[in-house]
Amino acid sequence: MLGNSRRLRLAAIGALVAVVALPSYAAYADDPTPPPPASVTDVKRSLEQLQAEAAQIQAEFAKTTIEYTNAQKAVQTTEAAAKKAEAYAASKKGVSDVERRKLGLLTAQAYQLGIPTVLGTESMLWSLAPIAENLQEIADRQAAIRQLGSTQVAQYQTATAAQDAAGTAADDAAKKRAAADTAAQTAKTLGLEVKAKAQEAALAMQGQMADLAGASALSSQLQNGRNAQAFAKWQTYLTELAAAKVTAPAAGLIRNPSKLPAGLKPYVAGGQNVPGTASVSSAGKTVRVLSAETIQAVNRAFSLLGKPYGIGATGPAKYGCLGAARVAWQPYANLPNLISKVYPNYQKVPAATIQPGDILLIGSKSIGLFHIGIALDGDEMIAADESKGSVTVTNVPDNLFAALRPTLGQPAVHQTPPQSSSQAYQFRCGNTATSYDVGTGAWTWPIAEGQYEIGTPFGQAGPLWSSGFHTGQDFVAPTGTPVRAVTAGTVRVEHPAWAGNLIRIDHGNGLETLYAHLSRVDVAEGAHVVAGQQIGAVGGLGNATGPHLHFEVRLGGDAVNPMPFLATGSTSTGWGGYSNGMIPADKLCGISGNSGHMLRCDAAASYAQLAAAYKGRFGKTLCITDSYRSYASQVDLYGRKPSLAALPGTSNHGWGVAVDLCGGIDHFGTAQYQWMLANAGSYGWVHPAWANKGGGREEPWHWEFGKPASA
Repeated sequence: MLGNSRRLRLAAIGALVAVVALPSYAAYADDPTPPPPASVTDVKRSLEQLQAEAAQIQAEFAKTTIEYTNAQKAVQTTEAAAKKAEAYAASKKGVSDVERRKLGLLTAQAYQLGIPTVLGTESMLWSLAPIAENLQEIADRQAAIRQLGSTQVAQYQTATAAQDAAGTAADDAAKKRAAADTAAQTAKTLGLEVKAKAQEAALAMQGQMADLAGASALSSQLQNGRNAQAFAKWQTYLTELAAAKVTAPAAGLIRNPSKLPAGLKPYVAGGQNVPGTASVSSAGKTVRVLSAETIQAVNRAFSLLGKPYGIGATGPAKYGCLGAARVAWQPYANLPNLISKVYPNYQKVPAATIQPGDILLIGSKSIGLFHIGIALDGDEMIAADESKGSVTVTNVPDNLFAALRPTLGQPAVHQTPPQSSSQAYQFRCGNTATSYDVGTGAWTWPIAEGQYEIGTPFGQAGPLWSSGFHTGQDFVAPTGTPVRAVTAGTVRVEHPAWAGNLIRIDHGNGLETLYAHLSRVDVAEGAHVVAGQQIGAVGGLGNATGPHLHFEVRLGGDAVNPMPFLATGSTSTGWGGYSNGMIPADKLCGISGNSGHMLRCDAAASYAQLAAAYKGRFGKTLCITDSYRSYASQVDLYGRKPSLAALPGTSNHGWGVAVDLCGGIDHFGTAQYQWMLANAGSYGWVHPAWANKGGGREEPWHWEFGKPASA
């Protein structure tokens, strides 16, 4: 039934594509009528339902995994407590035995010397039991005569007290051992449940894989349609300009709105005159006039649409986001080779006055600048986007840092870019295929266990959300239920219409969490909070059908599935619009000489260079055991080794950017491993910190594709 509903949804989308996907951009040149709205041709629409279903499976899996992980932690804690209590009980028994032996010697001395004892018969027998075979161990009768009278009773009290303490410790140890045994049994039961969930997930994913190839092709058609739509709008503008008999002026002529050439008037946007533009009146309406240099830059940007994405690529076969922007604006503006260096060189303009051709810089003060695009009308831009795998028309991200207008020249006031953090590169050009790890013990759930039910999952498509899909995870709970910060960070309080009361927490390095629909806010703007601290209460304000917490996790401004974060304290986002482990084979590249091993194509190319260098040094082929790992294989591995494998849907193997190596590299300290440490980085391959010796999960064999030397 699920498969049928998916096919119906895909068929409906296919019908829309037939309406909007035209043969070429040129087909729009003489047609002033724009195609259907952009929402119809959203690039990820054909993949969204598959992603939503994957997210739901992950949510169920994550919930079970959390219980299992907590049970494993309980096993470790209770086992440690039991062993500690048993060791303590053993030490107390040792003390008791020593004290009882001392009492026995005193009793034996008294008996041999004929000194009357105050102990009863049972106490005497109890005291003599430890030394029954050692009644001759009396060295000095005269010393014993002086000591026995004053010490026998005291020693008896010491010995009985020691025995009582030993008994108490033994009881405590027995209780803690029972708790440890119970925890172990609970973990075993949950481990079986995890394996059962793994089997269910594998079956569910089989249905998704059957639809994936068609969905991928459909997504490409939809993106082509969106590209064509944007091009049609641009052609319509150029047609209007020609109809108004306007020849695009040079940039220098319209730089100052108060000194425009005859026949041109200032162009107004956002309530203010827009420098670098002008306007004319034609057929009763105002027509915007852009400079010739700007029009040329936009035309060149459109000419790059569909070109494949490549990290740091400058064309002509592939483009990175900066490479595409540089080509668009050459030769008028020669953009620097780093996005952060672009910002100080060109005049910044207000967001309300953004015009086609403006350079859009994406980023934040906390992590720096990491994406760049060429502005279009309608809150869209042209950019080489890693998440989509090509130069494409896409929405301007929420985390727009600045808009620059090259035709205005140098900034009037010095513009200092935000300092780039170590995480800035991870969010390059719109997305990332590497993981983000918050750290063990630093992450908690936003609502305490037992106080919520899992609601609408991340990725669910529908008209209720402005983006067309659900960007967070809902937790259904009564109004007033305490809401907690999931990890440490700095608070921002907002009140948008959709959320009512909204708390954003900036955790640094591009990580942000959102808590929406709150009935109450318990923290102040700018406050620093820690993991588990109460920040507000569940409510139903804004766009909500009932009381619940809408919880989001954002990386570099992009919403990602919160459930892997909540399950593991880490997550990863991908590329090409695909889900982790759900990448079509034709989007991956094989590794030469290693049948069956696949990687993302740029990773495969760098791997080939690395392998050639390795063979030159050791005279052997680089040994590999694992590369791209499908979701089904991740599930299978997790079902067999839940304490070792990554949660399905979070592994970098699932993005085609991780390998497991052998042949000596799989052991710390070998010549092969040391060579990799010294040389792999030159080819973009790194050994993640968590896999280092002493890093928590020691895996010398695991290497990930990161920043290539050319980037």
